[in-house]
Amino acid sequence: MKYFLPTSIALLTALSLNAASTVTEKDGKVTLANDLTSVTFDGGGKSFDILSMTCNGSGNLVAPGNNRSPWTLTYLGAQGETPEVNPATAVYRGYTKERTDSSAVLKFHWDTRLQYDGNNYPVEMTVSLPDDSPLLHWDITAGLPNGWKVTEVLFPTIAVNTVPTSRVITPAGWGNVYKLRADTVYEANYPSWSASMQMMMVDTPAGAFFYSPRDPKACGKLMTIDTARGQNRFTTKTVTSAAWNSNGRFALPWTTVSAFNPDGWSAAAVAWYRPWAHTTTWGNKPLSERNIPRWLVEKDLWLRAKYTGDTTVNAVNRSIDYFGDNIAFHWYFWHNHAYDSHYPDYFPAKSEFAGIVKAVRDRNCQVMPYINGRLWDPAADSYTARDGRLASCRRADGALYTEIYPTSIVPNTVTCPSSPIWHEILCELADSIQDRLGTNGLYIDQIAAAAPYPCYAANHDHPAGGGEFWYESYCDIIDDMRANHLRDGNIIFSEENAECYIPVFDILLTVNTPHDPSCRILPLYPLIYSDRVLTTAYTYTPYTDVRNGDFRYQNMQCLLYGSQLGWVDPRLLWVDEKTEYEARFLKNLVDFRRDQHDVFIGGRYVGEFVPVGDNPMVNIPVFGPDYVVKGAEWVSPKGQRVYYVVNSDSVPHTVALPDGQVLKMEPISARRVDISE
Repeated sequence: MKYFLPTSIALLTALSLNAASTVTEKDGKVTLANDLTSVTFDGGGKSFDILSMTCNGSGNLVAPGNNRSPWTLTYLGAQGETPEVNPATAVYRGYTKERTDSSAVLKFHWDTRLQYDGNNYPVEMTVSLPDDSPLLHWDITAGLPNGWKVTEVLFPTIAVNTVPTSRVITPAGWGNVYKLRADTVYEANYPSWSASMQMMMVDTPAGAFFYSPRDPKACGKLMTIDTARGQNRFTTKTVTSAAWNSNGRFALPWTTVSAFNPDGWSAAAVAWYRPWAHTTTWGNKPLSERNIPRWLVEKDLWLRAKYTGDTTVNAVNRSIDYFGDNIAFHWYFWHNHAYDSHYPDYFPAKSEFAGIVKAVRDRNCQVMPYINGRLWDPAADSYTARDGRLASCRRADGALYTEIYPTSIVPNTVTCPSSPIWHEILCELADSIQDRLGTNGLYIDQIAAAAPYPCYAANHDHPAGGGEFWYESYCDIIDDMRANHLRDGNIIFSEENAECYIPVFDILLTVNTPHDPSCRILPLYPLIYSDRVLTTAYTYTPYTDVRNGDFRYQNMQCLLYGSQLGWVDPRLLWVDEKTEYEARFLKNLVDFRRDQHDVFIGGRYVGEFVPVGDNPMVNIPVFGPDYVVKGAEWVSPKGQRVYYVVNSDSVPHTVALPDGQVLKMEPISARRVDISE
C-alpha cells in the first residue's frame, strides 16, 4: 500500500513555477508545452492524431495512431435523422493557435456535411494548457443546421498506453481500485453511488494518469475506461440538454482536464481534484460553516432496525443499555405495505410504530424511518389518484423508466424530480413523518445514490434530455423542506455520497461501494471531502452473521475514514457469546471515537498506512486479504497531525508506525498518536 504525505504536493507545486505555455510548429507537427507538460499533434496531415504526450517527467503516454477520434457527436435532424459523426466521417481542416492571458491554445477544426445546403457545419475541439500547470484542458463546440441539435456526446476520448501492472481507479462510493484487465470497460455513472466524484485514473508504478470532467452543475454523465486494444481509453458519454443547442451552435458546458502525476493516484486527486472541488457550490464550505444540528455532528453510532416486533424492540433496548444513549436508528419495514412496493403510500404506519419511536426518543436516541425519494409504484393508489403519469420521467419514445428490485419484485417507475406533483408529495411526507410519528427527521433514499435519467416528458418544466435539471430539482425540493417543513433540530439524510448532494443533506450513508477480492476500496472520497461532509457506515454490514471477520474489518475502516460507526441490525449482536464479542469491538471503537471529535469533525484525512512488524494478513470475507492492524493519518482543524491505529484482531500485536514509533496494540482496540513536528 502506498503511503502518501502532503510534501509530495508541495514538491509538485514547486516544480510548476515559471512554466509559461507555448505553441511551436516544426516538420508538420504542432506542440503545446510548458515546463511540465508537452503534447505533440499531427499538424500537417489529413487526419488528427496525438503523436506524443509527456507530463511531470513521464515517458511518452500515448502511441501514434491511437488518438485519431477524440470526439463523437450524435445529432437529431429536423426530419428525424440521427447520424453519429466522428473524425472518420468528417473533414479535418487543421488547427489554429491562440494565446490568452494565461494559456496557450490550439483549436482543431473539422467540417461535417449534415445536409445538402452548400454549408459545412464545423466541429471545433479546443486544447489549452495554462501557464504554470500540467493540466491539459479539453472543450468542444459544433455548428448546427436549422432545426438540428446534438443529443449525445463522447468527449474527450483520450487513449494512453497500457502497462501490465496498471490499476484502474474509479470514484464509486469511497473509491475503488481494480487490477487492470484487458478487454474490460470500467464505468462511473455520475452523480450516483458508482461515481461520487467526477474523475477516473489509471495508476501505474510510474504514476497516475488523471482524467476529470469539471462540471460545476453536476449534470449526468458516464465516464468510462476501456482497456481494449492495448490501451486505456478514457471518455465521457453525455446525453445533452436541449438547452445546450442554441442559435445554430452546440457547446458542451464544462471543461475536462487531464494530466499525469508521478506520485500516483492520491497525489493526483489532492493536487488537482480537491482544489477545484472546493470552489463548487457543494464543496466550498467546511463543516464549521454548515448549519448542522450539534447532536448529529457529534454522533458516533448508527444502528439499522428492521420491523416493529418484540425481537427488534428488545434488541434496540439492549443496544441502548450496552452502548449508551445518543444512538441514531434508521428504521425499516415500519409501514403496512411490503418494502419497495406501493411507494410513496407509506401511511398508515404500523399501529405500534409511533409508540416505538417515542420510547426510543425517551431514551435520548434518534429515529429516522426509511422512505424513497425517487420511485413511484404505478400500482399504488396515489399513482392513479394524483395522476402520477404526469410526474414520471419519460424516455425519448415516451415510455416510462421502470425498475424492479429483488426485495419486492414489482415494477417501480422513476419519478422526475422537476415535477410539482412529486415536490408536493415529498413535502407532505416530511410533515406526516415528523408530526404523526414524532421522528428526528427524514431519511430519503436514492437521491444521492441513483444516477439521473434523461427526461423527455413534454409537460415538464425543464429542457428535454439531460443536464443540470435533475440535481437542481432535488435541491429545490430539499430547500423547500428545510425552509417550510423541517422541524427545529431535525435533519434530512440520504443514502450514498454523490458529491453534489453534500450541502443538500446533513449526513450521507455510505454503504454501496463495490468490494470483492478483485475490487478493493480506496479512501478517495475522504481525501477530497473529509473536512466538508458527515458520513456514516463503510459498506453494508452482514445481513445474517457478524462473526466472520468482515464486521470488524468494516468498522475498523469506518473509524479510520472518520465515518460515524455501526449501521448494523442490532438483532445480530445478541445471538451468542461470539456475536457479543463483536459488539464489544464496536463499543470499544464507539467509546474511542467519542474522544476524537477534535479531529474527525472538520479535520482533514491525509492517507492510509499499514503498520509494519507483527501484523498478519488475513482473508476477509467479501473483501479479500488485508492486514489486521490498519492506520490512517489525519490533520485536525487546528493543525495537529494524528495517527490513528486499529487492531481488529482478538490477540495483541506490536507494530511500528511510519515515523518509527512502536506501539503494542491490545486486542480489538484503537489508539491515537499525536505527531510532533
